[in-house]
Amino acid sequence: MSSTLHWDAICIGAGITSLAFGAQLVKKYPGIRLALIDKHSVPGGYATVFHRPKAAATFDCSLHKLSGTGDGGNLRRIFAELGLSEELRLITPTDYFEAVLPDKTFTLCNDSKGVEQELARQFPQEAPALAEFFNEVAIHGRNGYYQFQIMDGSFKPNFAELRYAHRHLKNITVAEALALRFKSGQLKELIAATGIYVGGYPEDLGYLYFLHVVYATLFKGNAYIHGASQRLSNVLATRIASAGGMVLLNTTVNTIVRDTSDQVTGVVTSRGEFYSKKIYINAAPHYAMDALFGNDQKLQPVTNKLASLKPSRSTTTLYATSSVAPASIGLTSTETMILGASHEDAIANRNAAAATPLDEERNEHAYWTCSPMEVTNYHALDAAQGHVICLNILDTITHWPQRKSPQYKTKKKRAAQAMLERLYVAKPALRGQITFTEVSTPRTYQRFTNNTDGAGYGAMIGTDLSSHLFHHRFPVEGVHFLSAWVAGPSYEAAFGYAEMKVRQWA
Repeated sequence: MSSTLHWDAICIGAGITSLAFGAQLVKKYPGIRLALIDKHSVPGGYATVFHRPKAAATFDCSLHKLSGTGDGGNLRRIFAELGLSEELRLITPTDYFEAVLPDKTFTLCNDSKGVEQELARQFPQEAPALAEFFNEVAIHGRNGYYQFQIMDGSFKPNFAELRYAHRHLKNITVAEALALRFKSGQLKELIAATGIYVGGYPEDLGYLYFLHVVYATLFKGNAYIHGASQRLSNVLATRIASAGGMVLLNTTVNTIVRDTSDQVTGVVTSRGEFYSKKIYINAAPHYAMDALFGNDQKLQPVTNKLASLKPSRSTTTLYATSSVAPASIGLTSTETMILGASHEDAIANRNAAAATPLDEERNEHAYWTCSPMEVTNYHALDAAQGHVICLNILDTITHWPQRKSPQYKTKKKRAAQAMLERLYVAKPALRGQITFTEVSTPRTYQRFTNNTDGAGYGAMIGTDLSSHLFHHRFPVEGVHFLSAWVAGPSYEAAFGYAEMKVRQWA
């Protein structure tokens, strides 16, 4: 085999974590030979776009707010170190999001103090509890935010704060924490809605992790990338290629190859073999164990750990266009959060749906009607992409029929109707103005990402994180894991974890 097929490292998958890792690696180690191999025709994984010429629109598959883009933000620092600050045009919205509740609508500005003040104005009886909540975010959310810096010693936390968090906050869910802190069901539902950014409902997510999410988005700034997520993916891929690396697309990795001492030696792909003693897997670990390693009894302990690694929620997404600019007919914010049932009723309905996973009617009601729906006005971010509106609801794959079946197609129509009706109730001027719709389901996520259960955000970050360490002391030497399954959801987590892996290279 030609020596050109020997690499210092191979990434299986050219998703955003691989691209972030690759761009940082080739910058720190000039001349390194790095190959990214992906089955798709473009780099980025779900950080890509798709075009619909008939709708005169370009739709972003995954990009919403990027956290950590403000002063002191991790993503802002990494972008600056990569020299991306000027190359990537970041758009910072003036609003955090517009909140649409059953009895009132108001807008939260894009800073922590402003959000706290507006929530206290809307829910005056909860002002003391809000002050305490935002104090928890400022302290414990900050410590979680700088977890990688704590590990490398560049951030010195207050250990009394860490001990308090471990004792009082680590083992409770968001739902449990909010029940202890607030009385208003509307306020609890509104605060918990932020979990949609990381793939979990309040009954799913660990409270300590949730504080970190709020800190990342509100205290450390958030922004969008002009040109959508594909712009970011393409820029990173170009950096890797221009440094002598390779981003090989339309190529499926079939097997990871090892020698008799369980040292990785390379991969077998649809285009032949590629050799390296370092393999980075940017894929769902469940898929990797089944498809890339085969049925190997030596790896059974890892498989056992993965059995308890719970996937995040998936997403049902409605991509739509309007006949005129969305802002002119009601969507005046870049993002709108439409709340459904009361906090307690929403949780009760989802718990009932989980108990009857095949009951389509009950599941559709729980997820499509009762749970928060996030709406992004992409036209306000980049008018050149068309009058694009994107509606997102966290969902589960269990009640979705198999793709291409008549039942599946009918269900997609029901999803579109249910989501549009909620949008029309919240924004009546949009009724009759939607000109194009297309639905992406948990089955769509599963098909394009091979993620377990169509998870849209990697692993669920709940109160028990023991199974998240499945890759520690991995039995095959030279194998590493990337992706949201180990880094955590969000673009910022991807870049932060990639940075840590680059530091561990030597």
